[in-house]
Amino acid sequence: MSSIDPLPVSSLEKAPASFEDEREDPTGPATIAATLETIRETGSVVDQNLAQLRDWIAKHPHIHRCRTDARFLLRFLRTKKHSFLAASQTLERYLAARALHPSWFQQLDIRSPDLAHLADIGFLYALKERDANGCLVSLCDWGLIDPKRFTLDQSNRMHALMIEAYGDDSLVQCAGAIAIFDMKHVQLAHHSIISLSTLRLLARYINNAVPVRCRAIHAVNVPAGALWIINGLVNFLDEKIRNRFNLFRDYDELAQKFDRSLLPKEYGGKEPRSEHMRVFREHCERYRDRLLALDEMEIDLEHDESYSRQAMLDDIEGGAVGSFRKLELD
Repeated sequence: MSSIDPLPVSSLEKAPASFEDEREDPTGPATIAATLETIRETGSVVDQNLAQLRDWIAKHPHIHRCRTDARFLLRFLRTKKHSFLAASQTLERYLAARALHPSWFQQLDIRSPDLAHLADIGFLYALKERDANGCLVSLCDWGLIDPKRFTLDQSNRMHALMIEAYGDDSLVQCAGAIAIFDMKHVQLAHHSIISLSTLRLLARYINNAVPVRCRAIHAVNVPAGALWIINGLVNFLDEKIRNRFNLFRDYDELAQKFDRSLLPKEYGGKEPRSEHMRVFREHCERYRDRLLALDEMEIDLEHDESYSRQAMLDDIEGGAVGSFRKLELD
């Protein structure tokens, strides 16, 4: 661990004397030009939007401490295709979510006992290589989480760790991410740590507060008894994300829509699972200081705006859960 050089921590001054403008233009995939056109990143739009978002943060009555460096702010601008209004709303909700749910979004430390354990058993990791479009691909063997030891909090925190660890990557910001969930090891005991109300709350933050371009969600090896979990979460996702959800019987069927060579060797890919896990662990270690510094960001939630404490928590426990877009196994 000591041989991995940590990255510098960015300033949290909401109106610093000078801004950190260090950033990289995404390169690599043959499709990158089309991707940049899709997210409307052309000409001087980046500099204009960064200046506007920084001015907005400086004048924001409720944001007290926040990163203003280009790498951080471009996460929100690129996710929302350089719409200032949508990016600023997502940033408000992102800061609010971190404050409201510290057990999900704070202390994202790969050395903490819970997260270190989940990393060691291969609960979640990013694959070593990107897909042809440059998308980051993550693989989560969700059933590996011990329901006697953990709750959904640790699962969500592990996912937050991965999202933040790759959040400053320009290619991830532009090309987006693909999530694969292997449900093979899900057992009846796992149902005790999940409820529709928690799935609804999780989906609300995925929809409104996570600055990532979700390109696809694939569920593989889903036992019949776990279908309600998949149905529950998918039902609460925005239609745009819901339409990018796919259900597969096994990895052979997944290979019809996904480049299998990217997967660990155990699932038909090239390199062993342990190698993917090692690279992911080292990446999280390198970004550790930067991730822990995020906990010092601050937003006041005691008001009546749409990102207030009450507004962010309203209508989670009550109300109808909606009608499922029912997914079934043949």
